[in-house]
Amino acid sequence: MCMKNEEKVIHAILNGRQEEYRCLVERYHKGLIIHCENIVHDRHEAEDVAQEAFIKAYRHLGMFDNTKGSYSTWLYHIATNLCLDYLRKTKRKVVIEDIETMADTSVPVDINEDEKDAIRRAVDMLQPPKFGQVIRAYYWEGKSYEEIADTFETTASTVGTWIRRAKLQLRKELSL
Repeated sequence: MCMKNEEKVIHAILNGRQEEYRCLVERYHKGLIIHCENIVHDRHEAEDVAQEAFIKAYRHLGMFDNTKGSYSTWLYHIATNLCLDYLRKTKRKVVIEDIETMADTSVPVDINEDEKDAIRRAVDMLQPPKFGQVIRAYYWEGKSYEEIADTFETTASTVGTWIRRAKLQLRKELSL
């Protein structure tokens, strides 16, 4: 594996040493495929989307601005958007992981309003209703398990259990 300084590798690529891009691909290849697979739920498609993300990142490397974030954040943002494009093209339903992606402010996401509405409706339908409250508090309001536990006068581990159970319900409702 290439252990060179990422900034130096990017600088070398931008100065004509395209073969250095191999270092970035080697560094992020496995993780990016796993990230894509978590969104598209198909290993082969995830590999294709990850490859497309690397190509797009390479072609637009001159637009990368390290003052706005790391290369990996930028690459994963590209991959996430390509995954969501893939899901839209194949007309698959939004999956629970998109809720987490929407809540992750470090990775801006293009989820259309219909998909957001479907997620909101599914969260509103959770049973018992406290599951919906916990999901909204954790993912959309950014509250910690401890803050939610205080609100419900319970423990943080119980909040974790509720979130897992809510996600199982949402997975059934929102998945194919």
